[in-house]
Amino acid sequence: ELQEAVEEVLPDLERDGVRVFYLSSASPTPGVEALLPAIEAAPDEPLPARHRAGVTASSKAMYIYTSGTTGLPKAAVITELKLMMVASLGRICGLRPDDVVYTTLPLYHSAGLLVGVGGCLEVGATCVLRAKFSASQFWADCRRYNVSVIQYVGELMRYLCNTPKRADDREHGVRMALGNGMRAEVWKEFLQRFGPVAVWEFYGATEGNAGFINYTG
Repeated sequence: ELQEAVEEVLPDLERDGVRVFYLSSASPTPGVEALLPAIEAAPDEPLPARHRAGVTASSKAMYIYTSGTTGLPKAAVITELKLMMVASLGRICGLRPDDVVYTTLPLYHSAGLLVGVGGCLEVGATCVLRAKFSASQFWADCRRYNVSVIQYVGELMRYLCNTPKRADDREHGVRMALGNGMRAEVWKEFLQRFGPVAVWEFYGATEGNAGFINYTG
């Protein structure tokens, strides 16, 4: 999806000595490397300690581009400390090592990457990723992969409630939903239709310095 945008700025990145990768087995763009072959060839042993010897809580872990509140998208600095704090959200909400977390959210945003994948790394849970959200296939995926925790954002839950009702709507192992932006009427409809799923609604902003969790339900 971002190939054209990457190719547009690639000369500038190359001038600055920035290496660019596609998370794929091959690269259609000269100057951009394919990352999957390197991942598959990497050894299973932990990285040598020297690679992280200089890392502190205030070190930059990544940049996440966000629209913020005004202007064009801008890079928000995610430090190692913030990464760990956001990743711990799942543990705070009761995420367990034996859970299977299903996320269809994009990994270039905080919810999918830091809460979803990061939360699984934090507790040792299993993460099931889907390249694109599908309302019609959502519960079939949950049954197929023994999903116990789902992630949502914005209107995702409304899309699920808008699908045609089925006899097996409650035949799933999902015990918890973790996300933000669900309206009260959707919340009630979701529980009535799909069963007693514990909903943990939180609020946070990529560039913010505080967050909230509705831990009482």
